[in-house]
Amino acid sequence: MASYTAEKGAILQPGNQINRLSSYNTEGVFGWPGFELYEMVGYVKVDNLAADKADNKSFNLTVPSPDRRSSDRVRDDRTSLVVQADADRPAYIYSASIAIGQDIPSAGEPSYPATPLTADIDGTNTEILLFGPDNSGSPYGVPATQANGLAAATAITTAFSSGTIAQGESDVSVAEAPFWTSVTTAGIDDQDAANAMMYRVTADTTFKVYNVNAVTSTSVDGDGVFISSADKDAGKAAYIICRVNYLRPAAATSFMDIVGSLDFASQVGGNDE
Repeated sequence: MASYTAEKGAILQPGNQINRLSSYNTEGVFGWPGFELYEMVGYVKVDNLAADKADNKSFNLTVPSPDRRSSDRVRDDRTSLVVQADADRPAYIYSASIAIGQDIPSAGEPSYPATPLTADIDGTNTEILLFGPDNSGSPYGVPATQANGLAAATAITTAFSSGTIAQGESDVSVAEAPFWTSVTTAGIDDQDAANAMMYRVTADTTFKVYNVNAVTSTSVDGDGVFISSADKDAGKAAYIICRVNYLRPAAATSFMDIVGSLDFASQVGGNDE
């Protein structure tokens, strides 16, 4: 396999963005002068049965390769979804989203295992799926008293009901959008800012999916997830799709920002007048 520089996508000028930003290449856009904006999308494929649910309650996300020929793929799928950041250029996460994939109910390609190919996801009633930053294998959750913007970086599904979360279920961040909209007139307190903060990270941060009992869970305390035997026999699978959006300060200015505008004698002679 050829060697490629990992996760070094271009930072596009707004007028040059004509497609979805590449999650695989960590492609950004100068959506706001001085800031780079990113969107990362990944998925979890669930195709195990109930007997194996205990081994299926914490998941890394696959970020699919742009190369679609599986027999001749230059770049393999990425096996984790990572928000890039460092101390000089932190990442500020302002949105997250989670969904249970629902295929278009029409005739699939001949190579598809089923039509449609997606399945409902099964689990224990009242438990949820949570998408958010990883804390050494556990979720951070969203604490009842918020102090750091985790609500903007975390998304959850509705609870399992009748043992199922149906295809098509989706939601955005717990905070929805981290903007101030009101304050307590008697004095600003922590609840005023609860859903109005971005989540700041200063090192590369992996995002994962967890089966948990509640949005406040800080351990993987769910029973695990699975699909039905009927869906398994039909060649179907459940797909958990997740998205995270974040921004970073643009790289510091440099000589290259002005070199094209300097006055100097050209290489072919003269004084550029």
